[in-house]
Amino acid sequence: MYVVIPWSDLKPIPYRTMDYAAYFRYVKKSLETVMTSAKEIETYPDPKEQCDICRWRAECDKKRREDDHLCLVANISKTQIKELKHRSIETVADLAALSLPIDWKPDRGAVTSYTRIKEQARIQVEGRNSGKNKFEILPVEENLGFNCLPEPSDGDIFFDIEGDPFVGETGMEYLFGYQHKNKKGEMVQVSDWSFSFTEEKTMFESFVDFVMKRWAQYPGLHIYHYAPYEPSALKRLMGRYATREEEIDQMLRAGLFIDLYSIVRHSIRASVESYSIKKLEPFYGYIRDVPLQKAKKALLNLQSRLELNNIKEINDENKAIVEGYNCDDCISTLRLRDWLEKLRTQCIAEGVQIDRPDPGDSSPSENISEWLERINAIIETLTKDVPVDPIDRNDEQQALWILANILDWHRREEKAVWWEYFTLKELTVEDLLDERKGLSGLSFIENSGGTAKAPIHKYKFRPQDTDLRGGEDIKNLGGDSLGYIKAISLENRTVDIKKRGDSKDIHPEAIFAHNIVPSKVLADALVRLGEWVSQNGLMDEGLYKAARDILLKRVPRIGGDKIRNDDESALDAALRVALKLEGGVFPIQGPPGTGKTYTGAQMICALVKQGKKVGITANSHKVIRNLIDEVIKVAKEKKIALKCIQKAKEPEDDNHYLVFAKNNADLFYRLNSDCMVAGGTAWVWSREEAVEAVDILFVDEAAQLSLANVLAVSQAGKAVVLLGDPQQLDQPMQGSHPEGTDASALDHILDGKQTIPSDKGLFFRGNMASSSRYFFFCLRAFL
Repeated sequence: MYVVIPWSDLKPIPYRTMDYAAYFRYVKKSLETVMTSAKEIETYPDPKEQCDICRWRAECDKKRREDDHLCLVANISKTQIKELKHRSIETVADLAALSLPIDWKPDRGAVTSYTRIKEQARIQVEGRNSGKNKFEILPVEENLGFNCLPEPSDGDIFFDIEGDPFVGETGMEYLFGYQHKNKKGEMVQVSDWSFSFTEEKTMFESFVDFVMKRWAQYPGLHIYHYAPYEPSALKRLMGRYATREEEIDQMLRAGLFIDLYSIVRHSIRASVESYSIKKLEPFYGYIRDVPLQKAKKALLNLQSRLELNNIKEINDENKAIVEGYNCDDCISTLRLRDWLEKLRTQCIAEGVQIDRPDPGDSSPSENISEWLERINAIIETLTKDVPVDPIDRNDEQQALWILANILDWHRREEKAVWWEYFTLKELTVEDLLDERKGLSGLSFIENSGGTAKAPIHKYKFRPQDTDLRGGEDIKNLGGDSLGYIKAISLENRTVDIKKRGDSKDIHPEAIFAHNIVPSKVLADALVRLGEWVSQNGLMDEGLYKAARDILLKRVPRIGGDKIRNDDESALDAALRVALKLEGGVFPIQGPPGTGKTYTGAQMICALVKQGKKVGITANSHKVIRNLIDEVIKVAKEKKIALKCIQKAKEPEDDNHYLVFAKNNADLFYRLNSDCMVAGGTAWVWSREEAVEAVDILFVDEAAQLSLANVLAVSQAGKAVVLLGDPQQLDQPMQGSHPEGTDASALDHILDGKQTIPSDKGLFFRGNMASSSRYFFFCLRAFL
């Protein structure tokens, strides 16, 4: 099967039909079953994003209003609609007439959420019966609503982005619009366009530079937006292009971004069917210059041309309409802010206590400043003679560019995790009902174990979707640590929480999971690599041979021999190559069940027999142990004297073949004495004392490791063998990385010149690299 995508220069991308045939048959059978068994498929015109441009919108809207359907209630969910209908509450009017307090317990969700939508239905019914726009101010809550409005400043910016997630592989932000006061005190509009990724980067940098300069002039400025899209987009662009990182961090730390949507939903209740900014405009008297229907059509027209890379067909008329639409959004954001300020002032005049939010501290920590100073010097040296355009780079220059841009990878990754934490800690009990990393509606059942200082408490939770499965570190509302989840039963809806000493008397209403594993040891390994290369170059003999071979896309160093001879089995080829490896990298690929672990174990035993020291690493202790167990099994079969050591999360009793390290020092001591094979995570093998601690390092399930971590652990061996699943190679790894490093975990497989037929069980792919993705040589083994 061949797929042609717009950003591929119309080059067909091949896919092996048999890899997808079973899923195709499954989908086809499911469709046929539904079509033949269902006499009538019930549908209903639920509102969708595309309603504004659909020619059936009038008919659908008429049907919903004739039925007074519950979907007309703002912020109601399908789960809530189903629950209400189960209780014979069929219409908006029925919901509005519901008596409070609610005397029944919903099957899914909290009673408070149904009280909220009942009150929303009430004000909507009051508004439509009176023919007027009605709203009411909600009780002021600490750190919510009006309490989040900062003091207005002449430097304030009102910001709106237009973007399309379907442009290229990453999506594109194609218009930055923002309003601000000029030197004369007049509001002016800036509309900055981008129709290529180069222009997108320039547009992003220009906006950030503008904000930083203006911030220096107006220390009290804030950037107002509606809904969280704008700061999220800036974070993505920062990560994608590895630029203006410190500036964005400063803005976030200082709390510059003010989401008016969040303030609105905790400040007022209005007779609207949606809390989009367009629906709220009648309350503060804003009338748009560009009709929404006209704008939606222009947006669709422009975005379809962007997605098809047909920029020349974007006409000035549609561009002007979209620009006008974006300008309306910016002005509307300004007017909404002013209206909320007016309501806040009225509340204070009536005696309500409302505070301004405390300004954030934008300065980075001393450790971050020292770190940036250190790596920036290395980056400058590495990229000194590297052309800006990737097309102009040779292999060595591209390798230097990749290395320079990956030095700060771990800090960027941690930064994204911290951003998620700050988002989660601000959520309410109600918000956490819809958050898969949380649990809400907890009620204490009993003490189910533990100790007096660290008890295990069992809680019941309301029906909800969650990704929590046990073992997660958890936080209370506001972000205070509670302990960790000892056990969870989704069937019984119970969770056992192992408490800390300072949380044993706290019974939370809601929790969320968040954990950061410090990655300094991994980051330091990359810096050592960067410093060595900046002083010695990529081609010099010496340390870090495997990492440099990965970056340079070199074939395995086996003295010029073939990877596989014509009359040789795949296993025999792998064993011969393992014993001839003089350094560098030797990847082995194969889907699940094809014998990668068996092959790896055979290679390790052969190496041990030759007197070599071998290391094993992977993303988890379980995977490491699995390969060690297979090594021991092969050693027993072949009667090879062998002792392994593992640094495990939960050590077991030592035995004849396997002992467990008490700490890192113990592992390296035993490796230098009586143990031939050592297993540990990347945190073990990236330590400074691990440099060339083994002859060969095996990385199992390598497709789950980032390129940064592969480079970090590669220091541990003179050569590295990578065992991975090719089915994982097209899956993006977590986080945002600079161009060339944000594809798959083994994002370095080259499409090549030499191929050994796959029907013989093995083939090698050679050395033709993509300009936008970075791959290393790979051996794929189907055993």
